[in-house]
Amino acid sequence: MAATAVLAIGVLAATAATQASATGLVAPRSECKAQANIKAPERQQEEAMRCLLNYARSHVGAGSLGISKSLERAAGRKSGDVMQCGFSHTACGRPADLYARRYGYASASSWAWGENLAVGRGQRGSARKVLKAWLHSPPHRDAMLLGSFDDAGIGLKRGRFGGHRNMAIWVLELGCHGCG
Repeated sequence: MAATAVLAIGVLAATAATQASATGLVAPRSECKAQANIKAPERQQEEAMRCLLNYARSHVGAGSLGISKSLERAAGRKSGDVMQCGFSHTACGRPADLYARRYGYASASSWAWGENLAVGRGQRGSARKVLKAWLHSPPHRDAMLLGSFDDAGIGLKRGRFGGHRNMAIWVLELGCHGCG
């Protein structure tokens, strides 16, 4: 089984799409508006993130990301690990791609995977603010806008983290089959 694992903290090859300025890649407030309320349930916030992410990708010609049930489950479990054990791609001492493998995403003979993590409190934990932060971080932006990624899973957990209440832990799992 050939596999390529790409972490958001790793350096990805620069492409024209990833060189795009973060300005202009964030959807106007009229886009993704229905789900963007910070007090909305987690699932609605995850949908807002997907809308915002696909808006940015469409503006660099990367194409929309499909929903992968395997990566959705992986992102949900990883956000729980991060909430419980600390902010790390290897939270709770588990391999970074454990859940992508466990839930069957890695079952193809050739695949690639990437992950972005974020934590924020209050409005800083909203889908819009987190996406903006990722777009202003070159390795995170590169992972999100990489044209060969075509699947995604988004996980959000809210709760107490690092001694603070009202924290949001975001996990974005990205992948593709046949591209590794």
